Amino acid sequence: MRIVLLITDLQRGGTPLRIVRLARGLRGADVDVHVGCLAPRGPLSDELEAAGVPTFACGARHAADLRALIRLHRALNGLRPDLLHATLTHANVAARLVGAERHIPVIGSTATIEIERRWHLWIERLTAPIDAAHVVHSRALAEHVHRAFRLPRERIHVVPPSVEVGRPVERLAARRWLGLPPDAFVIAWAGRFDRVKRVDVLIDAASALAARGVVVALAGDGPLRPALERRAAASGGRVVFLGWQADLAPLLSATDLFALPSRTEGLPNALLEAMLSGAPAVAFDIPPLRELAGQNQRLTLVPEGDAAAFIAELRRLQDRPELRQRLAAAAREWAAGHLDPNATTRALLRLYDDVLRRSAAAPRGA
Repeated sequence: MRIVLLITDLQRGGTPLRIVRLARGLRGADVDVHVGCLAPRGPLSDELEAAGVPTFACGARHAADLRALIRLHRALNGLRPDLLHATLTHANVAARLVGAERHIPVIGSTATIEIERRWHLWIERLTAPIDAAHVVHSRALAEHVHRAFRLPRERIHVVPPSVEVGRPVERLAARRWLGLPPDAFVIAWAGRFDRVKRVDVLIDAASALAARGVVVALAGDGPLRPALERRAAASGGRVVFLGWQADLAPLLSATDLFALPSRTEGLPNALLEAMLSGAPAVAFDIPPLRELAGQNQRLTLVPEGDAAAFIAELRRLQDRPELRQRLAAAAREWAAGHLDPNATTRALLRLYDDVLRRSAAAPRGA
């Protein structure tokens, strides 16, 4: 079985990192897997090739660079894959267009509930019927795809996300390594600096809670970092920009509380890693995270968009160590039973086999 995993870019971020883990898992299951991106090569291209996974890049310079479709066509012509599994809107659409022309079965994937770019919804709705199957990581995302893309429910498959977390580090050693004060109350965040992540809420929280010994530690990078650094410098709060952290284990070992004030998410890697490591977490109340919180209060949710309530909840959790312990225990128990990378690989291999079997049985052009 030769599979091509296609994604918009291979920059460091939650969804591309999942593609890296998936590719390694498939390679370990003796699948001939290749990873392509529409954009130019990214740092994760090198990581994949170091792990023995071939990659290609279509070199798109912007969203409407149609030359990327020509390069994708050429790449697939050389590889002749049995199946094309795409993730994120641009990659989904490109895979559908080129896959349909080359008669390659296509599986699309949705990683988040899109609210910023409404045109994504329309182009997904127009092209999604080409998908032989569509993969999501949560029931909330499955319902979104059914309603927004108008895909039948039987074509949507919920596959648990693949998450890995490094070995925990002794708390004070982790703080020394990261340059964090040993006696501070550390609130951690990790991800790509993007508007929907609402990192500004955490910078404002650092200012509001500075007198309480709070330090906000931000692990990540992205185009908004310079503006956020200027905002932090003017805020009077204690904010530490840690840059990209390939392994979040030291940060999660050093933190007292993980915070995620995003306006939209799928099932974010960093939050899942925090839960797996036993870090208590607080987030805005959006559908995928409501599902993740469950009935056992595995994380604390705040009304979406209410920055003042978010900061008040950070203050409350700082004052309630016993509540943080309960949240951490419930999160760790759930994550240990649901976040097995091997389960992700097995579920997708079953889906791939099913799609290829149905494709072989269907008349050409059906």
